[in-house]
Amino acid sequence: MSELVRLHARELVRDKRYFWFALLFPFGMLGIFLTIGALVPSGPGTPDFTRTVVPMALFLAITGSALTVTSGSLAAMRERGLLRLLGTTPLGRGRLLLTHLSVRVVMVVAQAVALIVVAVAMGALEPAAAPAVLGVTVAGLTMFLAVGCVIGGRLRSPDAATNLGTLVQLGTLFLSGLTVPLWLLPHSVASVLRVLPSTFLADLLLSQMRHGHAFYPTWLSLSVVAATTAAFLLIAVRTFRWDQGDD
Repeated sequence: MSELVRLHARELVRDKRYFWFALLFPFGMLGIFLTIGALVPSGPGTPDFTRTVVPMALFLAITGSALTVTSGSLAAMRERGLLRLLGTTPLGRGRLLLTHLSVRVVMVVAQAVALIVVAVAMGALEPAAAPAVLGVTVAGLTMFLAVGCVIGGRLRSPDAATNLGTLVQLGTLFLSGLTVPLWLLPHSVASVLRVLPSTFLADLLLSQMRHGHAFYPTWLSLSVVAATTAAFLLIAVRTFRWDQGDD
């Protein structure tokens, strides 16, 4: 089991382009928006980046690992025949996927801890709220890992899977209210975007920040995230291709 974990860890860092992008991009965006916030004169009507920048960085960490470096790697392993080969070992297919995903979980937890430390240091997050933020991050990661398994489990091309994963990452980010507040959008558009699972996740992250206010009850947001996770896991189980020749 430990050997398989190390195998997946090596596989994760082998594609340096996507690995380093997923690892560092959230911190890069954090720095960019904090710099913009420092340069823009504060006053009535000016955006407060300190409340949104950390949830945005956490969202990017979640989706970068769960989508960009998961969907493409699953498609690549199937293309090389590794999924079929390793799935026939005594470890079984379930443990194969579990170890593959566990490496991503460790990576995101490490990113989240670093971002939480930054948030506490800059006064954007109360220390007492840190465990809740970490828990929400893990819940969101589980949801998007299920989505990544659906994408990587169906698309035959690693590049297509990676590109689609990146498209889903950016689409959910921009439609979640983290980059553009939903109250700035037309009511009809905002009403549709508010029912997206990614918006519920963003609301959970934003509500944990200092002076943050939840749009939805916490139990409802967690229920939507859990239900979405279960739905995509079911789809992944039913549609996953273990061999390139599978229909």
